[in-house]
Amino acid sequence: MRPILAVMCAVVCLALVPAGTLDATGRNSTIQLLWKDPGRIGERDLSWGVGNEARAPKPPFMFVAEDVSGTKPKLDVKDAAGVTWSVKLATAEPGQNEVHAEIAATRLVWALGYFVDENYFVATGRVDGVKDLKRAAGVVGADGTFQRARFERRPAGAQPAGNWHIEDNRFKGTRELSGLHSLMMLIGNWDYTEGNAIVLRVPLPTGDVEERYLVSDLGSTFGRMRGGSNQAPNRWNLAAFIAEKPLSGVAMKRVQFRHPLLGNAPLSIDLEHARWFATLLSQLTDRQVRQAFDASGASAAESAAFAGEMMKRFAEFRRISG
Repeated sequence: MRPILAVMCAVVCLALVPAGTLDATGRNSTIQLLWKDPGRIGERDLSWGVGNEARAPKPPFMFVAEDVSGTKPKLDVKDAAGVTWSVKLATAEPGQNEVHAEIAATRLVWALGYFVDENYFVATGRVDGVKDLKRAAGVVGADGTFQRARFERRPAGAQPAGNWHIEDNRFKGTRELSGLHSLMMLIGNWDYTEGNAIVLRVPLPTGDVEERYLVSDLGSTFGRMRGGSNQAPNRWNLAAFIAEKPLSGVAMKRVQFRHPLLGNAPLSIDLEHARWFATLLSQLTDRQVRQAFDASGASAAESAAFAGEMMKRFAEFRRISG
């Protein structure tokens, strides 16, 4: 029965969104996707997430350019395999460090069937040929050495195809979008700038193209949310994350959250959508959630504490959704 249900789920998922253009044979050449059936969630390896050991960065690293977009120190580098990487570096200020948070968040989001960027934690290394650094000068030594970095790559041939609105988009009204909204609340994501929600066009071996809708920067997570406390939001702050209580209950057949995604109105989602998403969350194990935080480069104590809080939030979401 399980394989039949999985096939039905995948078919329904694809049918939720109108296909793009058709080729001469009538086959879809472009498909817009927010979520893809992850199969047996409890068997997914969150140590690597969407990537794997063979695709991880391989030193030595050669400097390409400094990336001054956004607000965090970043470099573009090329590794020994010729792969170009976007490298985000940990800052000295703990509340501004996005490295651990982004890696752990991508593992959890991927596990539940949503699209993420492929990234890896590198504890220490050196970039040869660095020069004329500005924002990154404070975290990269004169000899190119660095500590605690997130290395990110994208699929071969993938190209950004614009941005999308996290609330008002082609998936509005679907359970998959409700699930993504809920997940963003549960991991404490508060940063939805225009550049952080992108459409990524990914060519497939068949010649078709997937347009994947993803939240591409998940570094502003696992801390204090915006609003409500008269304090600035932060990231990767265990005390602030535990103090937050993202769920408030059920009213009018909708699960209510304490914070908004955008604007001022707190998020609420359809109860039936919440129940569907709760079935996904129920498949994640303690071991898997711990894997996600271990992969981020967090200390053993941090991993245990953050993973424990996440499991409490997942359990509370399941309880409220019934």
